[in-house]
Amino acid sequence: MFPIHAKRIRQQPDGIHIQYLPSCLEQVLFPNRLCMFEQRLRHLSLFIFVFSFLPISTYASILAEQVPGNLNTRGIPDTLNGRTGTFRYNPTLITKLPVAVKETSGLVFFDGMLWTINDSGNPAELYQIDTVNGKVLHTVIVSNTSNTDWESLTQDSLYIYIGDFGNNLGNRTDLRILKIAKNDLKNIVSGTVQAGIIQFRYPDQKDFNPALNKTNFDCEAFFLYNDSLQLFSKNWVDRKTRHYTLPASPGIFVARFSEVLESDGLITDASINRQGNIVLLGYKNTGGKFWDCFCWLLSGYDKSTFFGGSKTRIELGSALHVGQSEAIILNDDNTAWLSSESIQASILFLPAKLFALDFNSFFIKQDK
Repeated sequence: MFPIHAKRIRQQPDGIHIQYLPSCLEQVLFPNRLCMFEQRLRHLSLFIFVFSFLPISTYASILAEQVPGNLNTRGIPDTLNGRTGTFRYNPTLITKLPVAVKETSGLVFFDGMLWTINDSGNPAELYQIDTVNGKVLHTVIVSNTSNTDWESLTQDSLYIYIGDFGNNLGNRTDLRILKIAKNDLKNIVSGTVQAGIIQFRYPDQKDFNPALNKTNFDCEAFFLYNDSLQLFSKNWVDRKTRHYTLPASPGIFVARFSEVLESDGLITDASINRQGNIVLLGYKNTGGKFWDCFCWLLSGYDKSTFFGGSKTRIELGSALHVGQSEAIILNDDNTAWLSSESIQASILFLPAKLFALDFNSFFIKQDK
């Protein structure tokens, strides 16, 4: 989650709440009754006010033509095809998502079905959504648990996994991952399923005093690789991500620390495809209330230490365009889906969205 308004602080944040204008100015710009001319004039004034505070890079990102799949590499060395570099890429908008999944925080795709979840404060439910118009096709209740702070989805051939490990206060002692059989979702009759529970803690966390967005033990990203769950922390303090591993079977475990990446931002999801290509999704504060979205593409690594191979950073643009980038799934053909949570502010509402991306230009070409 982005940092939230003070009056919304709680154990699990609920969306983005950004106060862009002082309340007195908002009242001036938006009185209850205005003629149409005055409304348009004051809307224009508001537009100029907001954009006057944007960092140059963010301003350019918003105003640039959003060409589907556009790769903008002006002024950036030609280091494609797996070599380290930084690039700008504009995701292709597929559709706005309905209110039912306005806090989408994970994606998984199998048997032609795209599933998502909402994060903290929402029901313990899975939603199958249409890949074209975003409509919710099915809702499935996970009956033997609650949604403390669901933040990510992943899968293997037989199961999907829900990461209930959001921890932006840093004080949770009930971190867990839910394991649900795919057959239960494909053959749903009652509208409910049950989950196996994988409980865990971090080996290096000693302080559990609550401190909102001041912990390195938040987590919103994981995937399954070599029969183990691979977790990537969301470090609010040092803006790095730490890689931990866990068994994929129900039980109580201590996660094993593996490595650390200078991610220069907050990691919000992760995905791996059958080629072993990896994407880490995130966002970064660019000053004040403004955030840019990005992802890291990883490949060519040795075994399960993912950060030692090729690393490419992709700047995806301002959150004012993309939204709150929360979930991504990397397909086997190196295309991807990305979902963003809605942004709600006193004068601004951006709906949740579903995007498409194509990363084939960035990954090392595989011999057939």
